Amino acid sequence: MTATQPPSAWVAGLRLRCPQCGQGRLFQGYLKFRDSCAACGADFKAADSGDGPAVFVILIVGAIVAPLLIILQFGLKLPGLAALTITMVAAVALCLAFLPPFKAVLFAFQWKHKAREATHADIE
Repeated sequence: MTATQPPSAWVAGLRLRCPQCGQGRLFQGYLKFRDSCAACGADFKAADSGDGPAVFVILIVGAIVAPLLIILQFGLKLPGLAALTITMVAAVALCLAFLPPFKAVLFAFQWKHKAREATHADIE
């Protein structure tokens, strides 16, 4: 009997699935990790992707909405308040949409590479 190969970290993360089996759901809420995978029993209690997902999302959303604001205000000649309102709504919507997949992908890469917080024993 051969062991099944874990799914790609990209695929598991983008599908918001367990990085070990690719089947069980990773989140129990919007951004809260489950304690364990319902399909394979992998333990997610130590899951922590830190601030990485937020940083990536902010950079990507900023690169999208900054040109949008310029296009709306100067290209389409919308009033400043209207252009700003549309841009802010787009920024919030994009951040809310991008955050779970980015958090899941970063966690899947941490899982794949067995990344963890350094301890005193690692230094010696």
